[in-house]
Amino acid sequence: MTSVADDRNRGIDVEDESCSQWPLEPAAENRGKWSDPVAVDHFGFNGRSVSAGDRLKCKSCWDRYGSRRGRWWIARAAHTRLVDREAGYILRMSLVRASRVDQLIGGRWTHCGRGGKGIEQYRQLPWSAVFDLAETLGGEQA
Repeated sequence: MTSVADDRNRGIDVEDESCSQWPLEPAAENRGKWSDPVAVDHFGFNGRSVSAGDRLKCKSCWDRYGSRRGRWWIARAAHTRLVDREAGYILRMSLVRASRVDQLIGGRWTHCGRGGKGIEQYRQLPWSAVFDLAETLGGEQA
C-alpha cells in the first residue's frame, strides 16, 4: 500500500508534468489545496479551451489499488470552488471540466468523520469513470 506522502509526491509529479506539457505554472499559494496550476496563456486540449488565468486541479491515481481500479479522491469543498469558477481537472493528462466531474459525482458525497484531516466530505471516482477501458493499456474489466 502507499502512504499519504507517496500520494502527495505523485500528485506534485503530475502537476510538474502538466506544467511541462502546457503553458501552466504552479499556483504556489494553493499547491495541493483547492487548485494547482494556473494557465499563463490560452491553449486547447482535446477540444477544450483554457484561457490565461484559469485554475486547474491535478489529480492522480494508481492504475490498480489492491484488487480494484485506482480512484481519484475529490474533496467536496475544493471541488465546489472549481465548479463555481468554471475551472477544470487534469486527469491522466486529460482536461475535464469540473462541471463534468460534478455530473459524475451526481451529488453523492461521503462524510469523512473525525479522521478527515480538515476535509468534511469527499468522493472517490475510478479512472474508468473518465476513460474508456478499451482505450487504456490493458483495458481489462475489474
